[in-house]
Amino acid sequence: MLSRPACVILCLCVLNVASAGAQTVAELNETGWTLLQKGEAARAATLFANALSQRPDDPVLLFGASVSAHVQGHADDAKPKLRRALEVNPRFTPASLLLGEILYREGDLDQAIKIYESALRLSPGNADLTARLETWRQEADVHSTFIERRQDRFRVMFEGRTDAALAVRATDALNKAFWRIGQELRAYPTNQISVVLYTEKQFRDITRAPEWSDGVFDGRIRIPVAGASRSPGLFDSVLVHELTHAMVSSLAPRGVPTWMHEGLAQHFEGADVQAAKRRLQAHGRRIPLEKLEGSFSALTTAGAIVAYDESLVAVDAILRRGNVSWTQLLYALAESDSASQTLHALGADVDLEASLSH
Repeated sequence: MLSRPACVILCLCVLNVASAGAQTVAELNETGWTLLQKGEAARAATLFANALSQRPDDPVLLFGASVSAHVQGHADDAKPKLRRALEVNPRFTPASLLLGEILYREGDLDQAIKIYESALRLSPGNADLTARLETWRQEADVHSTFIERRQDRFRVMFEGRTDAALAVRATDALNKAFWRIGQELRAYPTNQISVVLYTEKQFRDITRAPEWSDGVFDGRIRIPVAGASRSPGLFDSVLVHELTHAMVSSLAPRGVPTWMHEGLAQHFEGADVQAAKRRLQAHGRRIPLEKLEGSFSALTTAGAIVAYDESLVAVDAILRRGNVSWTQLLYALAESDSASQTLHALGADVDLEASLSH
């Protein structure tokens, strides 16, 4: 399961660039925020870049450029701009909020906490900072007793010697699956992948995942290990499922509809497509794929079953055509502001809805 998308902090009332005589810059700023609210991040980025060429150290423009980069999945472009905005104006809370969120999603929990602590000292009583800090500190407290195992690109955190064998099994399963998934996607991400093995309570408390969720990827793979010793095959399947999310997200940090994410994850874990088709026929219930482009986290258990089955069947339909390059498709989705238009342009949407009825 993919976690809820990281909150993109947009100021709904357009931030003003204060200067009399710089109307062109003010217009660029206002139009940039309008485009962001419409989901046109690439166009917004161009406008903020133009404005920054005239006023390179304006924190509002730096923030706008950072949000544009973040929405497009370019965290490495966003971070230095956010840091510069905070150097110019340390009290600029929106920049602190976004920088901390990016660092957290990258697995740098300690730095994320430091950013929010600094911001809270300058903006005491801020509800967003306070609530997020409380959650992150709880997570840091849980992780403080964990042991870490590193192997190749994987970093597995687990609690005590009792889970040491599971950590070994996890790294072995992840390594095997990484090469298999990469071969089919025709791409092998090079970034480090962090995995955290939790008790059931720790997993629910930290992720706030729905009851039907067996795992989460939110920049880290997070999995509850309850019952793993009794069902090692299921443990491996969940690992492969979440690893798929991590690899797809590395290739395309944004733009990939959730149904495609979940369909690919199920495909690589070895889910039964024919069983999914039978369940869909028995349910007689359909959810249009366009309604499954966002997070599944708010779905009921029954709704989640339908959503996951449709996702698997739709991705299987694309795979069976054999004429779609997953690398090309994922890269194109990452650069697009409309998944449906991109899928149509690359011929990946042919008869997808019809495939759900057969």
